[in-house]
Amino acid sequence: MAGHPQLDWRPNLKALIAIASVLAVAGSGSLVPPTVLADDGPTTPAWFEDHWIDLAVDWEDATACSVTPEAAECFRTEAEMDEALAADRSSVVVPLAACASSLRLYDGASYGGTTISLSARLTYLNLSAYSFDNLTSSYRVGACDVDLFANASGAGGVYPGATTANSQSPSMTSGWNNVIPSVYIY
Repeated sequence: MAGHPQLDWRPNLKALIAIASVLAVAGSGSLVPPTVLADDGPTTPAWFEDHWIDLAVDWEDATACSVTPEAAECFRTEAEMDEALAADRSSVVVPLAACASSLRLYDGASYGGTTISLSARLTYLNLSAYSFDNLTSSYRVGACDVDLFANASGAGGVYPGATTANSQSPSMTSGWNNVIPSVYIY
């Protein structure tokens, strides 16, 4: 997201190698979430107010996070996230790697609780990278069709509810509440 300080990865050789491999994979047409490798394992950095947090570990006081192919940014409320996303979209052309409007997953029924906004297309997104696996209780699909899966990396069954562009559900189909660990955005 524009206007935020860059991470200083110079002291961490593993991080530099991980970033180089992410760029190489992304350059080959395959997208990966913005993750890096720290000394103790994979991390998912996200900008929150005035510092970086690791979504794989703790969202701190954030309740809404936007994850795009380029970056992740978190906010105290969904309204703050919506305002920031509207400002970003007014000045930026959305690349083909991202859906024009995001998939929103909520950990509460009726679009309540913590929310994650995902827009990276054509790759399996494992929600464990964002500490959001097996939490989905309601959802709103953006401009691109999606699949929601019963297992990581798109394995297992596919969610039987409506997941075409612009569909939504204030609750999950029976047996699917708090089950979704991975998604795919077309």
